[in-house]
Amino acid sequence: MMDKVKTLFDVLQEGFADIAGVSHCSAFPKRRDDIRLPAVLFDLVEIEPGRDPGTGELALTTHWEARILFSDQEPQWHGWALVQQAMSWLYNHHWSELNIGRANIKQATPDHFSPELQGHSIWLLEWTHAVRVGDNLWNGEDAIPSIINVGWGDGSYSDLGAADEPSI
Repeated sequence: MMDKVKTLFDVLQEGFADIAGVSHCSAFPKRRDDIRLPAVLFDLVEIEPGRDPGTGELALTTHWEARILFSDQEPQWHGWALVQQAMSWLYNHHWSELNIGRANIKQATPDHFSPELQGHSIWLLEWTHAVRVGDNLWNGEDAIPSIINVGWGDGSYSDLGAADEPSI
């Protein structure tokens, strides 16, 4: 299961790092490291059960947060542009081959999460990704039904060649 989440983390890191103007992109540092600005620091903050797709796969909703940091010396609109680019990148990417859906962006808002970062502007970006883990039981030859009788109520089932079939 964590392989899928780790893959998503790696893809997100690569994507945020490719945004024009971003000098540093990583998970939140565990210690006080120097980082170059502008920076994107992001992390997985919650995993909850998702809507069951009926395929035998485990559906998860992963919740993510990114903090986009830039210097107060920069014009404010530079930060807005970075936030917009990050949101646009998230919106325009999904990985259906990995069973990872498009991001559902919740919000982007100014954030003051660390007083030691005074002198810097920080924006918080929150979003979710739907992820499905495991094998789809409908893939393959053995699991796919060849005939499905739903039921008929007006007696016309005999026209379909199912006159001797019991109805439910």
